[in-house]
Parts: sequence; C-alpha cells; structure tokens
Amino acid sequence: MRLRRYPWPAYSLVVLVLTGLAALAHADAPPAAGYLDPAVALHIEAWLPPAPADDSLAKAQDLQAYFSTRALIGTARAEEAHADDVPPRPAEGIAPRFTYLLGISLDKASAPHLLNMMERVRSDAEQLLAPVKKSVGNGGRHRPFVEYPQLPRCPIAYPGLADSGSYPSGHAALGWLWGSVLAEITPEYADVLIARAMDFGESRVVCGFHYPSDVAAGRLAAAALLDRLHGEAAFRADLEAARREVRALLAARAAHH
Repeated sequence: MRLRRYPWPAYSLVVLVLTGLAALAHADAPPAAGYLDPAVALHIEAWLPPAPADDSLAKAQDLQAYFSTRALIGTARAEEAHADDVPPRPAEGIAPRFTYLLGISLDKASAPHLLNMMERVRSDAEQLLAPVKKSVGNGGRHRPFVEYPQLPRCPIAYPGLADSGSYPSGHAALGWLWGSVLAEITPEYADVLIARAMDFGESRVVCGFHYPSDVAAGRLAAAALLDRLHGEAAFRADLEAARREVRALLAARAAHH
C-alpha cells in the first residue's frame, strides 16, 4: 500500500474550521440533482465484486494493511488523514483539499460552475453506490474500527459512522472524482492531483475507517462514473465552463507573480 506524505499549508486549521461551518450551513440544504437519469445510469451491482469474504486472502491483505497503518496514528500522516475527513457536502469544503496544489482558492464566487458541477457529480456518485453501500443492519460490511475497537484511529467526526457500511468507500470515490476532474481541467498539474486523490482515499485506511479493498472499490466506481458522465452533453458543457473558470484563476495568479 502506497502512503505518500504531502505538506499542508499552515492555514489548514482555518480551512477546517470554515469547512465545518460551511457543512453546518448546508446541512439542511437539499442535494443537487445529478446528471444521470436513473433509466440510463450505471448499475454498480452488476459489475462490482462484493466485499472480500472473511476467510479470503483479500480480507487477510486488508487486515495486514490495517494493522500496519495503526502505527501512523499520532503522526503527521494521520493529521493529514483526519483533515481529509471532510463532509461530502458542500463541494466548497472539499475543494481546499485539492486546490492548494494549484495555488488558488475555489468558492461559489470565483468558480460557481465548477462547484455546482461537483455537487451534481457527488449526487450521481451517491446514487451509483447506493445499491451496494448498505448499512451494517442491512448486510453492509463492518468498518475496521468496529471490528477492532481497541486499536488507535482518528477521531470520528460523523454520528452513525459505525452503523454505515464500509464497502465501497464513498470518500475514496469522491476524492478520485475531484482529482480526476481537476487533472482534466489542469493537465499540467495532473500528476500531483492524482497523487492527492490517491492519498485522499488512503487517508480512510490511515484513520481506521475503511479497508484498502473499500477504497479500491470506491475508486473503481468513480472512474466508471466519470467515463459515463462524459457521455452527457450537460456534463460536458459544465466541465467546459468549469475549465474556463479555473484557467482564468490560474492566469490571474500567474499575472501577479
């Protein structure tokens, strides 16, 4: 399992506070409608393998990775992982986890098309994962910190996390979507953005909230969804508008340096 450490700016605490306030402000807001009509959407249950069985080699590999990463709790990598544990909504709260690599800030004022697009993409991702991401009471997979409560983990930010299914990882899917979309818009930053997307997903393992196979399944779902979204004219139009916004912000930054 690849674990890479990236420096995070000194203003991270401020970003986390603002992210929390934004999440509270949007808590009761209805989710944005996705791009895909259910009649033509992907059906993840038809092609995503189930979570590894308890007596499988894949589950043994999951456990080995989980046990080995417990030593990271209390380190800078765990602090980064905890900072990655942002609410899926609003998009404005997730953006800083990626855009510091570009040297710009994205908010509703500077990049409304991008943030609206990512809200809609998140809705499509939730719709895609819903048939297989079941609650524990409905047959969903237990999270690692539930199976091994005595081992160290990150603080839990969301009530009910223990009751929600571990497979696939919604955060890993969302991170892959953000990294991939921004890499398409800014290809000159593609390597660091994809690396950040990888780290964002692996942060779920570091925190003890997911197994590696949960993360891999989330990334696979996100990649399939993104391919499917490129077949939608509305998504392509919004992607082009988002590209213009981000490119304008990068040009403005360059002009001031």
